[in-house]
Amino acid sequence: MKYNNEIVDELICNLIGEEILPLINLIRNKKNVSEFKIAEQLNVTVNQVRNMLYRLLEHNLVSFQRKKDKRKGWYIYYWTLNKKKLKEALVDYKKKQLSDFKLRLEREQTSQFFFCPTGCMRMTMENAMEHDFKCQECGCLLKPLDNVRTIENIKQRIIDLEEELSTPVKVDRKPREVKKKTKKKVKKKVKKVKKVTKKKVKKKTTKKKTKKKVKKVKKVKTKIPKKKSKVKKLLKRVLSKKRK
Repeated sequence: MKYNNEIVDELICNLIGEEILPLINLIRNKKNVSEFKIAEQLNVTVNQVRNMLYRLLEHNLVSFQRKKDKRKGWYIYYWTLNKKKLKEALVDYKKKQLSDFKLRLEREQTSQFFFCPTGCMRMTMENAMEHDFKCQECGCLLKPLDNVRTIENIKQRIIDLEEELSTPVKVDRKPREVKKKTKKKVKKKVKKVKKVTKKKVKKKTTKKKTKKKVKKVKKVKTKIPKKKSKVKKLLKRVLSKKRK
């Protein structure tokens, strides 16, 4: 027999009520959950939470522990979903379903039914005779119902339930994702060889003194006429006068 969250939810809805499901989802995979935390997360009062938990407790579907708060002095209840009792309750629920289907099959096979064409109702032949084969809601004439397909569906449901009850309860577990072990790539530490860059020695560019080619100027000897000095002239004059 399969046992999973969907089947548990169906069981809870049928046994207690759909309004309990948020609480079940909250404590499903946890242990010893404080009723105050449940009330806080569901956004309801503590009394409402206790009411739901007590309804579950009537079917032994939850267990609790009581601890005294040292500061405040009152007792706090911690709740856990009783999975073992849930499995037992599931088996009992399936057995009841099987019993109900067998009774219904017998009724379908031994009775004649009539139905309203508009889909208002279905009734046995005895009830149809009491109402002159007319629908109580719309007044349409009732027609005989061919329930062969209904009988076949019930038989198949009985077979399925018997098969489920013949096998032990198995918990459907989601297959764990197997993480592939990836070999860690060992990064070889490559020693960075520092490139020794030779510093370019800037050669001092000394400007070569360019010797200017000096053109040799040829000295032109100019013959300067010699001027006779005045003294000589005077001497000549004096001498000439004496001779006379």
